[in-house]
Amino acid sequence: MKEKLPLNEQDISKIRNHLIPILVFPFLAVGMFYGFYSLFWSDSQFLQDKTGQYMLVGFSVFFFGIIAYMISTTVIDLRRGFKYRITGTITDKKLDVRTSTTHSSNGKTGSSSSHSSTSRHYYVYIDDVQYSIEQQYYGKVKVGNDVILEKAPKSNITLLLEVTDANEISLVQSTETDNDKQFLNSIPKKVPFKQEDFKALKRGFMAKQKIRVMWFLPTVLIALLLVWNGMQAFLVFLFPLVLIPAYQLWKFTRELSQYNSNKQYAYKEGIPAIVEDKSKYAYNGRASNNVKTTQGYLKVNNQLYEKLNPGDTVTLFKPAKGKQVLSVLTVDKEELYLM
Repeated sequence: MKEKLPLNEQDISKIRNHLIPILVFPFLAVGMFYGFYSLFWSDSQFLQDKTGQYMLVGFSVFFFGIIAYMISTTVIDLRRGFKYRITGTITDKKLDVRTSTTHSSNGKTGSSSSHSSTSRHYYVYIDDVQYSIEQQYYGKVKVGNDVILEKAPKSNITLLLEVTDANEISLVQSTETDNDKQFLNSIPKKVPFKQEDFKALKRGFMAKQKIRVMWFLPTVLIALLLVWNGMQAFLVFLFPLVLIPAYQLWKFTRELSQYNSNKQYAYKEGIPAIVEDKSKYAYNGRASNNVKTTQGYLKVNNQLYEKLNPGDTVTLFKPAKGKQVLSVLTVDKEELYLM
């Protein structure tokens, strides 16, 4: 449910505090630019050329335009004097990480450099509608919580995010604690491998070896090229070129031995666990699903992600001589594979 409410004093104070760093930042940026210009670019012909001047003017208009927009949205919220309150149940969470790289060159020396920056955006879905929030609120809520979210309409500042079913949760936890403890303390059961378990074990092993090859081959090729060109002395200074493939080879032999051992033993162990939370993670457009359990985090496919919910009692099946989770037995007694 979404409703329109007037701003209170605490809301106004929070919006004003958000405005202060926006006002200060342009002055800091101009000071830093002037310092870099005085130290590195004062003798450069770049800013003396018309093209360079046009580029500087264009960048300045773009930069200060963004600052002006951010200031205007905050001022508009203060003048309008209202906020939106959204109440409902959190149906999902998402962390979106994006990395961008900028390249710059020095006109005097001809050298170039690159700089990478990473931005993180946090979202919650309330009754399947997406809302952006700040980092400090993201870890305080879980999927399934009933919440109240208050947002400034224009600047999109989060004014409040609180769990409304905290008392209900504590009562449920107090009545289910004994059952949960009994389930978590139950003895792990050993089950013979099925044909699908052998396939999942192999898929997990091959996925690990793809990563090993990505680290092993480039470093070995570089080391061989140095030796081929009589530059093996550089290996003393570039010693990681020798350590990296040696470490990957050592890991490969251990994982191969464990893989063969699990194939011969052909048993898996069911470990009881309780789902605590779940969320989605995206990195430069590549998405993954994470489920938090009492046994740690799991990366799962879309089908299993939709099946699992906080509070579910599940069984995690691992090879008897390994730590990698092969499958999950859900509350509905349906076994789904991670690989």
